[in-house]
Amino acid sequence: MMLPQAASGARLIRSIQFEKIGTAPTRLGFSLVASGVAGDQSLLFLFESSGDSASTAAALRASGVLPHPKMERLKRYGLHKSAAGSELWIDLPPLELGHSHVDLFPDGRVLLASRRHNWRAETDHDLNGVIFDPRTGRADRVGLGDAISDLQIDDLGRIWIGYFDEGVFGSSVGQAGLVCFSTLGEKVWEFPADADHTIDDCYALNVAGPEAAIFFYSDFPLYRIGADFELTWKQTKLRGCHAFAMSETEILFSGQYDDPPNVAYIGRSDREGMILVRRAYLFMPDGSARPRGRLQGRGRHLYHFGEDGIYRATLG
Repeated sequence: MMLPQAASGARLIRSIQFEKIGTAPTRLGFSLVASGVAGDQSLLFLFESSGDSASTAAALRASGVLPHPKMERLKRYGLHKSAAGSELWIDLPPLELGHSHVDLFPDGRVLLASRRHNWRAETDHDLNGVIFDPRTGRADRVGLGDAISDLQIDDLGRIWIGYFDEGVFGSSVGQAGLVCFSTLGEKVWEFPADADHTIDDCYALNVAGPEAAIFFYSDFPLYRIGADFELTWKQTKLRGCHAFAMSETEILFSGQYDDPPNVAYIGRSDREGMILVRRAYLFMPDGSARPRGRLQGRGRHLYHFGEDGIYRATLG
């Protein structure tokens, strides 16, 4: 929701108000370890419990779910999906993933991916992603690379992953900084080496429909990647924004380095290939300044995940 513009000297400053759309659920014996927003705007909450017995681990390894005995720390997971007043719990098999990202495929399958993985050799590395089908109970392991900064699935079921610097300058999977995987977890595209910019660290990713957009270090341009992987970009003068929402005409960026949590920036493209921005302020439903919390952009929505609930601001 956009509040009326407020005058500050001769300059107009946008005020943007969040609306509360939900609270994180709880589950006895489980702890909330990850949250996110799916492509259909469903809210996702990943819960983790204690690991299962050694016999369970042996059975899973025998079935091929765990490809490397070196991987330990089996845990039970549950995923809660909330959308339009409906709720769904999905129980997942015991896994050893840690610090996970989560999203849903359009067909209802679940993707979990550990942020980090061990790369020992081209033929010896952890498969840090799991694609789980709740209808069949099948869990397939895939290798998605080390140092995942963000992960989102598009309407075609393709997996878009941005990597922070340790992935770009580390293992081969994420060296391009942005990679698109098929619905089965196979690499189908990566950010081209001959593009006008090089990704050193993918700061923000926003996937909507069949397209993706990224904002990255060190030059901080905003790139759009079309359904057929065509690239367009605009330069910004912003630095360090870790989330953004975008409509057909505007981009709402989170604050820059060292900005307080209620500062944001509204951008519009000009004819010179630049994104011109002005400061905006983020407010909660009660009119208070936005506190600290995690932000995620998905399409034209910017989500705030806080201790007291989940909030959403929307560009027109």
